[in-house]
Amino acid sequence: MTGQARPLFGIIIAARNADRFILDTLRSLTFLPNDLFRVIVVNDGSTDGTADVVETFKDAHPEIDLTLLDGPARGVSAARNKGLSQTNTPYVIFLDADDLLAADALDSFRAALTDVASVAALGRVLRITEDGNPMPSPDNRDLLPESDQLYALIRKNFIVNGGALAIRTEVAKAVEGYDETLKYGEDWEFWCRVLTQGKLTALQNDYALKYRQISTGANVTAASKPFARDILCLKRVRKNPVIRQQVGWRLLVALRMRRVDIFWSGVRTTYQYGQKRAALLLSAVGLLVYPDSIMRPRLALRLLK
Repeated sequence: MTGQARPLFGIIIAARNADRFILDTLRSLTFLPNDLFRVIVVNDGSTDGTADVVETFKDAHPEIDLTLLDGPARGVSAARNKGLSQTNTPYVIFLDADDLLAADALDSFRAALTDVASVAALGRVLRITEDGNPMPSPDNRDLLPESDQLYALIRKNFIVNGGALAIRTEVAKAVEGYDETLKYGEDWEFWCRVLTQGKLTALQNDYALKYRQISTGANVTAASKPFARDILCLKRVRKNPVIRQQVGWRLLVALRMRRVDIFWSGVRTTYQYGQKRAALLLSAVGLLVYPDSIMRPRLALRLLK
């Protein structure tokens, strides 16, 4: 790392059995200005060669400030929180172990967050297949309003993935990081608490992150239960007193819209992974269970894309 100044960004990578993709993720960091960031990889109980891959990369790239920690093996939220506890940079990015940061992401984040009061900056997410091929990716920044952003995020997860979000570290710590009791939706619930502290600003570059769609990923697993009655992350948001105070009576309306959005996102995922007949059947049943979906043509258009 050049110079003695403290880097601006801490990039936290929680990794569990990630040896198939984590080298590509780490290589994407070699295109970033190495004086702007440090990396903390939390090896969260991997039983494959994840730690060996990271150590080999570290030896080959001494110019990158990289720390490998053993995680608590209690899930991604606990691993991210351990990384956060070791971070003292002004900004933090939670990067998944199979995703790729854009070469200009950090410069864009720095420009967006300098001399502004925003708690975080959001870039565009591009979806890619397991093999790295591009997938249809509407610009998630189009859903970021100038005001009332917390309400908008509760209605619709427009952040999509934490690798496209640079958060002020003091804010991430002030809201106490990730809820370690959540198995699904833990990132969205965390982002909602971040937005209780202030606004997001959008990057103006092409994209910030390539988000790899894995057939065994959490989004696919969650999509396998589209009619689940109890969605714990929704309960956490509903019961959060700060969110209740800031959003008021509109909270229940927004959470209903979020539930509908989770369902149709599951339908889209089912379709994308080749289960077209199942997706069509889910769509037909979904219109009966969620008739208010008809009142959301913008959602339908995004699904069609």
